[in-house]
Amino acid sequence: MDKRSLLAIGLTFVILVGWQAFYAAPQQKKLAAQRVAELREKERADSIAALERGVAAEETLAVSGSSDTTNVAPLAAPASASAFLLPGAGTAGEARITVVTDKMKVVLSSVGGEVESVTFDGFKRKDGSSVELVPEGAEGGLALGLLQNGEWRKLSGLSFEVFVDGAPVADGERVVLGEGREKAEILFKRAGPSGEYIEKRLTFFRGGNSVGVAIALRREGDIANSGAYSIGWESGLATSETNIKLEQTKFAALGMVGGEYYQEGLGKFSKETRHSYDGTVVWAGARTKYFLSALVASKENRGSGTLVLLGERNTGFIGCAIAYPFRGDPRQVEDSFTWYVGPLDMKSLKAFDVGLEKTIDLGWGGLRPLSVGILWFMVWMSRFIPNYGVIIIILSLLTKFLFYRLTHKSLKAMKDMQRIQPKLKEIQEKYKGDRDRQNKEVMKLYKEAGVNPLGGCLPLLLQMPVFFALYSVLSNTIELRNAPFVSWIDDLSAPDTLFGWKQAIPIIGNEFHLLPILMGVAMIYQTKMGGSPTGDTVPAAQTKMMTYLMPVIMTVFFYSMPSGLVLYWLVNNVAQIVQQYFVQKELDAEEATRLAAQ
Repeated sequence: MDKRSLLAIGLTFVILVGWQAFYAAPQQKKLAAQRVAELREKERADSIAALERGVAAEETLAVSGSSDTTNVAPLAAPASASAFLLPGAGTAGEARITVVTDKMKVVLSSVGGEVESVTFDGFKRKDGSSVELVPEGAEGGLALGLLQNGEWRKLSGLSFEVFVDGAPVADGERVVLGEGREKAEILFKRAGPSGEYIEKRLTFFRGGNSVGVAIALRREGDIANSGAYSIGWESGLATSETNIKLEQTKFAALGMVGGEYYQEGLGKFSKETRHSYDGTVVWAGARTKYFLSALVASKENRGSGTLVLLGERNTGFIGCAIAYPFRGDPRQVEDSFTWYVGPLDMKSLKAFDVGLEKTIDLGWGGLRPLSVGILWFMVWMSRFIPNYGVIIIILSLLTKFLFYRLTHKSLKAMKDMQRIQPKLKEIQEKYKGDRDRQNKEVMKLYKEAGVNPLGGCLPLLLQMPVFFALYSVLSNTIELRNAPFVSWIDDLSAPDTLFGWKQAIPIIGNEFHLLPILMGVAMIYQTKMGGSPTGDTVPAAQTKMMTYLMPVIMTVFFYSMPSGLVLYWLVNNVAQIVQQYFVQKELDAEEATRLAAQ
């Protein structure tokens, strides 16, 4: 690879990254802000903040008790709280129920009727244990809340009666779904002496990651004056990857209000712990790098409500909730949802047909369709080739094949540039005092020689979107998580580690990654093979510097990249060397024929 091509790679990276950071993302935020303003204005009359029961219009629907909490701890009950809403009142001790399906194991508690644990046997951590979604000791999984006298009260501390398929159960009940038992219904209910009643019904199915959720409230007695209720994921999410800091950069609270999609990472919760959006709430969710917990409202009860996105940057807490006001003072309230809890799997999420697949981070704007296409191709290929490393090699070779003619023209353009360098040097010397005349003569020479000075950059520019799309696929899709290739390359979504050591070294860290080194060596060989595009007019020291400097820079850049991405670029470089060899022979033969004819 010559000096011009190496510079083009570096400049292309800077341009595309800069475009994403300083144009695409700000434009997306600007448009989203405009749509939010329009939506809020349109639905202001239905805003939950304007509850009929005397709640001040400026109050924001928050699901936890104060703005400086992480929403993990339950709210303390005021001294004037009714007996029905006092923790532990009226029922026996805590009972835990474990539900086992083909895809997951869920532990439920009679206290709050909440989810205490969700594990996936099909997905393992590096230590071999199953991935756990709920942080240890956290409460608030599918938590209910009531707006009482203008104050939100979590129901996490309340004791509920528990029934499995209609029969009462005690602590330690284990429900295993399998052959002959395709589903199970877990009912949590709490009834008061004055007719007040709260019910949460969870329906588990054997084969999927979806759970039916039905809520029923009877607003009598102590909860007759409640102004709204909420349901959400307030337990936070546990990390599952080795690099916790990197994983938490992908943590986000998300949701859909009307046709607007909202996504806010932990960085958005440095000052405030909740953000609220009024309108027709379709779904609310919280995700890690690879897993999602989301509540999808059924079509029947997609009325006006509030999407609440929860988070706290310092603690890594992320959560969400949906809140609905009691309009028209109903005595009986019944709503239903679907709770999806599982991997960020494109096919499963797309089946909901509510935009839930947007929770998979596959890049912004025009890059996302390309990322989706690459993911589809890789998943489709995995039906025939059960090794994503081999599929990445095939993808790299296919990309090389698609750009073969362009690359051929690029190499020819660079050879032509070498051929006219002596004449360029003459023009520069002859008109060194007249910059305008010099530029005119140079352009005239290019035209007469049929040379495009930028022809060598085009293939690189066209391949960059594929590179960035593949990076998104490798970094954020569950299919590539822990996907092995060969030998020491046991996870294509992470750097390949041949061996490690205790003391970290600047830039390199404490692990030796072999693939980036091989890629750098291939780039050096490719650069030497191509020679200098300026022939002998460039000082040897400068040519030598470019031969080694850019490969070293690219090696450092790729050193901590996913091994699948480095593999793609390494194969691309090797294929480029092979093509360059044959094209060079062809061009040399043409040059010899041209000289012989003179």
